[in-house]
Amino acid sequence: MIQNIGLIFDSNFKTGGGHFWRCFNFSKLLQNNKRKFFFISNKLDKNFIRILKKENFKYRQKINFNDFNQIKNLIKKLKLKIIVSDYYHLHAKNKKKIRDLVDKLIVIDDHLNKKHFCDIFINNNFMNNESKLKIKELNPNTNLLLGPDYFIHNKKFLKIKKKIKKKKRIKNIFIFFGTSDLSNETYKFIKSVSRIENINFKILVGNLNKNYKSIVNFCKNKKNMKIFYNLSNYRTLKLMQKTDFAFGSGGINLTERLFLGLPSAVICTAKNQKKALLALKSKGVIHYLGESKNVKEKKIKSCLNLYLENKEKYTHLENKMNIYYKKENFNLLEKSINFEIKEN
Repeated sequence: MIQNIGLIFDSNFKTGGGHFWRCFNFSKLLQNNKRKFFFISNKLDKNFIRILKKENFKYRQKINFNDFNQIKNLIKKLKLKIIVSDYYHLHAKNKKKIRDLVDKLIVIDDHLNKKHFCDIFINNNFMNNESKLKIKELNPNTNLLLGPDYFIHNKKFLKIKKKIKKKKRIKNIFIFFGTSDLSNETYKFIKSVSRIENINFKILVGNLNKNYKSIVNFCKNKKNMKIFYNLSNYRTLKLMQKTDFAFGSGGINLTERLFLGLPSAVICTAKNQKKALLALKSKGVIHYLGESKNVKEKKIKSCLNLYLENKEKYTHLENKMNIYYKKENFNLLEKSINFEIKEN
């Protein structure tokens, strides 16, 4: 019997494209010939729809996720056995009702202070014991998959990671502040390093970034600044593989940089990133620059010069990054979810 799985999420200028890629990678981990996946979201970018078609994943345009009757009708119409919610604004009362309609409700969420009323909860951010305890207290009857061992990854990650060798110095820098980059960190960054000529900057701009044209115009006469636009998740991984250092936000791409062992300076661009970033900072895993509103061009330039001029500092951060993920736990999420949702 075919097991129909529905994934609900949002992808727009405000939320960015990270939720799409997280749901996509999650589906790829679970994909087999006995499962059918339905991506349920707002009006997706045509490139995202093309990616789904290529994998034979179905797309349904977003209903009102907080209108329970619409949810109920969709579950019945598509004969969904499992719902995966990567939608932060799904009301708790609707999660309770959805849980009664399906075999399993899986929730993916980065927030620490919410009740989810689900069967499985995934938060693969780095967190301290206090944060884990808080989640457990709020969700006592839920299978909790917490921390980086449950990283939702692209299956090709391990192959790419094996090819990455330790770098002696910084030559190429990867820059990415999310698919939409609401606070325009990309433009702030390129302005701050505009006079540095002996380093190559690989600048990734997402398809929801409204400042794309101004970024391109600024970089067009800079031989050491190359723009990459709207890359797939796999092509982004390949690009990161060829770089030695990164500047970015604390979103989903940071988790990928951590796994690849790419030393990173990080700017907090959303409230739900802050606790995880402070925890990572306390362990020395990232160079935390602070919240977006407090990070000026001078601070970015000083940070870059610190790692360009201090080889020991760079090596120390690189070593910290490379012990963040345990290779033996790479398939832990896949095994855990498959065990929970297997049909009797």
